[in-house]
Amino acid sequence: EKRPLQLASNLVAMHTTTALAGVAVFLPTAAAFFGAPLPLAGGRPGLAATSRAGSLSVNMNTQDAQPGLNRRRFVGGTIGGAAALGLGALFPVQSAEAAGKGKAGPRLPQGEWNELVASNKISKQAYSVLHDADTERPFTSPLNKEKRPGVFKCAACATPAFLSETKFNSGTGWPSFYDKLEGVELEADNKMDFLAQRQEVHCVKCGGHFGHVFNDGAAWKVPTGKRYCINGLSLAFSPNDATEAA
Repeated sequence: EKRPLQLASNLVAMHTTTALAGVAVFLPTAAAFFGAPLPLAGGRPGLAATSRAGSLSVNMNTQDAQPGLNRRRFVGGTIGGAAALGLGALFPVQSAEAAGKGKAGPRLPQGEWNELVASNKISKQAYSVLHDADTERPFTSPLNKEKRPGVFKCAACATPAFLSETKFNSGTGWPSFYDKLEGVELEADNKMDFLAQRQEVHCVKCGGHFGHVFNDGAAWKVPTGKRYCINGLSLAFSPNDATEAA
């Protein structure tokens, strides 16, 4: 007589627990998506970049940088919620030390990033890509048509990243390469990218975000089997400069 009541009670308890766990996943993600006031780098004075629906505003005088939607905050919020559910154990990846890869994120002091924008060395849109890991619209980069011999360097710190001889036309709308130089580092332990079968790639010196690498290069018959899908805004091209990167 009591068994059906006990089963019903157990089901209510189970669904309540599931609902609470869902909230634990949703809240950090929603906060990241809607631009909750989470200050950059612990709220130190700096440049605030807000990228929402393709727009970007930069306030050089802000005291607490409060970025809006960008990949690092959105993915970070999602992973934070998933970690609360213990999903990390389901998708183990190599440690940074074992894989020889590094953690993504800006490495220059915020003041240096501010100066890069203030001096017009990089544009506000390039800052949004390099610093906040946003993605430029496809088929908008002039580098898609760049065919001269030379070196593609980090737009922020001029670290050599890709040789022109490894560039190929992938038709995806972003500059693509099948190999990288030592100035390009792969991110470790990003579970969202792990599920998407890709890895974030960034500058080994300044940490600026370049794009992602995919293991689908065989479709284009490239020698490495890899496709580095890169934001053109993150790069600066130096023609006839290949020997400098050797």
